This record gives sequence, C-alpha cells and structure tokens, in this order.
Amino acid sequence: MEKYLKPLYDFLAKGEWYLEEPEFINLQYEIVDEMEADKIGFDAIENILELMEKNPLVEFGTPGPLTHFIEKFYKERQEDYVNLLKKSVKDKPTVHTVWLLNRVINENKKQELIGILNSISKDKEIKQEIRDVANNFLEYHQNK
Repeated sequence: MEKYLKPLYDFLAKGEWYLEEPEFINLQYEIVDEMEADKIGFDAIENILELMEKNPLVEFGTPGPLTHFIEKFYKERQEDYVNLLKKSVKDKPTVHTVWLLNRVINENKKQELIGILNSISKDKEIKQEIRDVANNFLEYHQNK
C-alpha cells in the first residue's frame, strides 16, 4: 500500500494542501485509478484511514476519490467497514473520518454510532475543529 499512498503523504507533508486543492484531489483520483487497476481491495481501508488519522484536519474531498473508493466496500462488507471506521474514530478521530461516520449514520441511524459522535464532540483531548464537526453532525441528527 505504501507505493500507492506515498505520493499523498509527500503532498501533505508540504503542509499547504488547501492551497493546491485541485492538485490534491487530482492526485487522489490518479491513486484510486492505479489501485483499482491493480485490483486493490478491502485491505486498503485500514491504510487509507491511517493516512487520514495522521492528517486530522485535512479535508480529503466531499466526498472525494478516496471516500468513493473505500465506500464501495461498505456495500460488500458493511460490518467490517463499520468496525474499521468505528475503531478509527474512537482511536484518532479526524475531520474526514467523523464525516465518513456521519455518512454511515445517514444510512443506518445506529445509536451506537451517534454515541461515538457524541463522545468525540465532548472529548477535550480532541482538536476543537474535529469536535466542532462532530457536534454539527450531532445537531443535524437530533433535529431530524
């Protein structure tokens, strides 16, 4: 997986991904195309979530190429996908993984997942930007 994700790590190491967002998104498309051509499967999800965990404030697109890539496995292996995502947001929540969790909640409305959002929104050890994202999604679900 390193050969696929290294260009993203290198790009993000520059620290100004948001200034070159179109290039960042295009790079993700190129990487996803390469992974699909090489028939990379479900096993890539952990590595992609780890990339997101190491870059907690980065917006990887809404939804973005990496999101589309990993979410196709949601349909095939829903329980496994949700378990990996839950572990990620419990251990190292990020702006993007909280957003991914919200997309699962929109499909399932599972109280357990809403509880995870609630925990993130209240955890003072988590960056405020991430807590704010979790809180916004919580408010959305409480007002539905």
